[in-house]
Amino acid sequence: MFRRIAWIGLIMAVLLACASAAAAESFYEGKTVKIVSVHAPGGGYDTYSRLFARHLGNHIPGKPKVIVINIPGGSGLIGTNYVYNVTKPDGLTVVQPSWNLAQAQFLNFPGIKYDVNKFIWLGLANAGPVTAVVRKGSPIQSMDDWLNPDTKTLIFGCTSRNSPTCSIPLAMNDIFGPKTSKIVSGYRGTAPIRAALLQKEVDAVTGWSWDSVKSTGMSMIDEGEAKIIAYIGEERHPELEERKVPYLNPRVTKAADIAFMKVLMLPAAMLRPWAVPPGTPKDKVQILQSAFDNTLKDPAFLADAKRARLDINPKSGEYLVNLMNDMKKRMTPEIISRARKIIGLDK
Repeated sequence: MFRRIAWIGLIMAVLLACASAAAAESFYEGKTVKIVSVHAPGGGYDTYSRLFARHLGNHIPGKPKVIVINIPGGSGLIGTNYVYNVTKPDGLTVVQPSWNLAQAQFLNFPGIKYDVNKFIWLGLANAGPVTAVVRKGSPIQSMDDWLNPDTKTLIFGCTSRNSPTCSIPLAMNDIFGPKTSKIVSGYRGTAPIRAALLQKEVDAVTGWSWDSVKSTGMSMIDEGEAKIIAYIGEERHPELEERKVPYLNPRVTKAADIAFMKVLMLPAAMLRPWAVPPGTPKDKVQILQSAFDNTLKDPAFLADAKRARLDINPKSGEYLVNLMNDMKKRMTPEIISRARKIIGLDK
């Protein structure tokens, strides 16, 4: 009797699973899934988004078409707000939000209309260090000279004050001396900053992730048009160590400065996050989560990423949630005040 009940239960479970798979295939077949990239075309975020667009649909039942929609502006704020508040949570939208979205919320940036705790996190495609790159002919050609306030000021192109492309050089002023760096803000992504470097409008760019350098800027490095003078990250990176690029972290020695830099470097710890809008039905979340995980293991995807020089170092959605919760606990009033001054929110 018990054995018969067990068999009936197993058969019912199989039938339900088949019905669920059939329903999922029926829903996605002939549909279009949108990947919202919150930065401009041509940069690292756009490159990752288009890599996923080429492969994600192969792992969704019904094999829907997958396209990329760029909604740049405000260092990712405009696109993130749009997905959170406007996009219909029907399982047809995936977003690659900006790396600084959690930091922005914790530091109370203006214009935020989202809650990182309510996004449904699929996971992290990669985390890694950021670089400091100078152009050929820049008056500063080494990390030591950059961090020395008695040398010439290094002029950085950057997007907006709430972006690491601006906040990191300003943080160097705070830690090493007020004349270390100067920023020229207003660029709409790393692609325009790269062009500005080559045209000698600015001397340098930082907050430029190593994976983005490899995928969009290595020709500049290899041809001698630009040089990596330093990198910053949670740990040393073997590829940059092999290139003998100086690791900046050990130069920051005071406990208060180290904590301050951890807050500013939070974006690098969650470099390529992926999510779906709040309210997305659970069955669609499970489908997209499985598709995301399987894409990251797909040999064709990994080969494509390698050809594009894109690093893949995946972490789970749970990892992202724990990372953000841990960093929130570190946000003392002193650190928040200091960081807000750097990004221009407080005087």
